[in-house]
Amino acid sequence: MRRRIVLFLALTLVATTAWPAGKVARPRVYDLIAGGEQDYTVAPGDNLWAITGRFTMSRALLQTWNELPDVDALRPGMHLRVSNRHIAPRRGSDGIVIDIAVRTLYWFQKDALRARFPIGVGRADWATPPGHYRIVGRRQDPVWHVPPSIQAEMRAQGEKVVRDVPPGPDNPLGKYWIQLSAPGYGLHGTNAPASIGKYASHGCMRLLPEHVEFLYREGRDGTPVDIVYEPVKLARDAGRVYLEVHRDVLSGKRSELPAVLDFIEAAGLTEAVDATRVADAVARAWGTPEDVSLEPPAGPSARVVPVSDRSEAVGGTTAAATNDPGPASGVPSGTPRRPSLR
Repeated sequence: MRRRIVLFLALTLVATTAWPAGKVARPRVYDLIAGGEQDYTVAPGDNLWAITGRFTMSRALLQTWNELPDVDALRPGMHLRVSNRHIAPRRGSDGIVIDIAVRTLYWFQKDALRARFPIGVGRADWATPPGHYRIVGRRQDPVWHVPPSIQAEMRAQGEKVVRDVPPGPDNPLGKYWIQLSAPGYGLHGTNAPASIGKYASHGCMRLLPEHVEFLYREGRDGTPVDIVYEPVKLARDAGRVYLEVHRDVLSGKRSELPAVLDFIEAAGLTEAVDATRVADAVARAWGTPEDVSLEPPAGPSARVVPVSDRSEAVGGTTAAATNDPGPASGVPSGTPRRPSLR
């Protein structure tokens, strides 16, 4: 407890905004960090918005790593250091996990991370609903029956109001629709690939055409789908503690240091973390795993599972999570305003 008080005093000097601190249930402590860093060559027409979406990377991290003074600093042929490294919120040995905070879909089979894809999720006012669901149906060349709520939005914005959109290039559902057990919600393709990796939909989850086709052909009805929203995550591996902090996009606020401290304490890791490292990670909110261990590293850092599209994962551990009493809590969860089919 004394160390908890000292840590709190050290960190509240840089506390910023309003995610209210308080008692939280014991959070999950994950054991898998997936992805990695790579060199990316800027292509003609690229911009920061598209690149960060493709790699589910925060703009602040991309600009800091590459010393980019502003969003107009990109030039074709420029080499960038990028990363899609994240703590994977594994829920079980088989199934799909959708991480709203990272805009990423993870697919686990037989306790291995088989693949992961960047996705577009619901924007703040049409938030994708966290929860436990299953795949209950799949359709090729779906017709989009526009929900009345979206028709009302079209009308309010002065757009032409449509009730049904047939299959084809103008259909925002793309070529494949994967229905979830939540009425009105599903996984689908898109005719707006630049929106992948962003909070851009009316609640559904959109993927690049080749990714949704892969899930459509390889997935099965009954597959569990867990949708989680955790702006703050913890992982532990080989005695090291990793903290990943994102800005809480659904509330428009940053994670508050006292609340993160409560989160760490609830996980039983207060004695294992360094105050300065935690402060830095929370202040930056880079959205990437940062080593906040009390002791300096004496060897290799966490096992990292590099997973490219449609590839088998290599490495990782078998446990779904440690300190795992049930659904994670203590971080905000988005609630949708209205059901949607887009």
